[in-house]
Amino acid sequence: MLVLASLGSWLPFAIVGFLIIFFSITFTLRYQQKRNRDYLVTVVCSVSLIIALFTASLLPTDVILVSFMKNPNGTFKEWTQNQTTRDEIQNYVEIGYYTLYALVIAMAFLVNPFLFFYYEEREEQGEKLSKRICSALKWTAGFLIFLILLIILGIFVPQLATLPSDNSTSEWDNVKYLIYHFDSSRVEDSISFSIFTLSIIGFLLLTIYTGYGSIACPLSMIRGKRSARLQQQTIEEQCADIEDQIKTIKTKYPRYAKMPPQEKRRLETLEQKQEALTRNAQSIKVVRRSLFFKCRFLYRPLQIVLGILLLLFALLIFISLLLSNINKCIHFINFKQIYAQGNKTLPNPIDIIITWTGKFYPVSYIVLSLLLTYIIATSLYGLQQLGIWFLWIRMYRFSRGRTKPQAILMLSSLMMFIVVAINAFVYLLIPQYSIYGDQHYSAVVNNGTQTVEICTQFVSTDDCQMTVMGRIILRFFYKVWFFGAVYFLLSWLFLIVFLIGCIAKIVRGRESNIQEFTTDRLFDDDNDDEDNPLIQ
Repeated sequence: MLVLASLGSWLPFAIVGFLIIFFSITFTLRYQQKRNRDYLVTVVCSVSLIIALFTASLLPTDVILVSFMKNPNGTFKEWTQNQTTRDEIQNYVEIGYYTLYALVIAMAFLVNPFLFFYYEEREEQGEKLSKRICSALKWTAGFLIFLILLIILGIFVPQLATLPSDNSTSEWDNVKYLIYHFDSSRVEDSISFSIFTLSIIGFLLLTIYTGYGSIACPLSMIRGKRSARLQQQTIEEQCADIEDQIKTIKTKYPRYAKMPPQEKRRLETLEQKQEALTRNAQSIKVVRRSLFFKCRFLYRPLQIVLGILLLLFALLIFISLLLSNINKCIHFINFKQIYAQGNKTLPNPIDIIITWTGKFYPVSYIVLSLLLTYIIATSLYGLQQLGIWFLWIRMYRFSRGRTKPQAILMLSSLMMFIVVAINAFVYLLIPQYSIYGDQHYSAVVNNGTQTVEICTQFVSTDDCQMTVMGRIILRFFYKVWFFGAVYFLLSWLFLIVFLIGCIAKIVRGRESNIQEFTTDRLFDDDNDDEDNPLIQ
């Protein structure tokens, strides 16, 4: 029975694992430069995405596993009657989490930085291989030193943390067993400290890219793209206008006539614009001739319906997170305990829905997996639309078949940061289900009768089995409350970015059918010898 139950929990994880591997490899190959493809970058980026996505996909398995341990009447199933058996099962999940976290740390601090700076140095003309490797190692050493500092801090900081006293608040009385019953070792605290430091960066990225992408993606699907015919007509009109201006200047200043510097700069600018528009005109013609474009009347209604469903899902996420945060503000005690405060007054729609679907396996697993998939997919959409910026300078763009090695390495690293933060974001979004799934327990009321109640973090009972991730998060953030407070504040930033993205997407015009060239992009793509146009 134990084997069958474990198989029922781990089989979906195995299926999802194959999909993750396929997606990671396909995504990396699709976005990399086609002719200048570097297979070392392909392998490293694919492995980075696989590790990150496996880390996120372990959460649904973790939740389903604890849900499988109990019957609907609140009693433990026969194969989980023994606490030792339950602990042994969850030990495998915990080992999986910490193993994946360790791999994330290794990729984020060692492998990816080394390759990134190696390719940065390779762009310098005349650099020898040995010099590029030495330079990349120097930069990687800085990341290694930072990692060592995090590990040292992780060993001592959680042990020095001051926890609330037993009589401080009733809130602490409800969850203090998390510290006493599930105490962690210094090694676990060290790994957790390093991971959650990375996850703060990831959560900041999540608030920007996922906050924008989660609302912009469905709105883009609903609104669709601009008319390709009108877009081509506009481009041709612009080309004709610029061509007339160029002819006027050349007529005014024949070949042997001296042209003033101001007019010369104006002519160069016009010629660059003409080149960009010429490429755009070629791209839009390819789009209009494509089979996909000709079949738009078939898939467009489905795209609108899917966009509406995703929009409703995005609004559900927004409302649930907003209500969850308002609940925390209503019952605010202090920032040391703000992260672990769950829902008491206002309902959490998405938490209620997913908990209810727990009665129908594997519906709950599918719904939670779809939630994670949506967050990851919209993060990628946000990264593709916004690009990577340093202050006001755009560092990298992501174009299909044209992304440079440094950019694809940066993309995989950012996705690792975001995915690491997803588990904490999911807890903020669905605190009830992410900790206990759909577990129930048997309670005795005042008149002596027994009732079946749902497991929450506000009940002091040993009849509810907590998920490994819930245990890691709550235990660590009670020890190092600063992280939990930062997450709570960043969750408000997510809501703000969501609203700004919604307004910006509605106000702005519909998306282009192509990834348009500009005069700036001409310089960026001078070394790119791809023949294919930038089609959206």
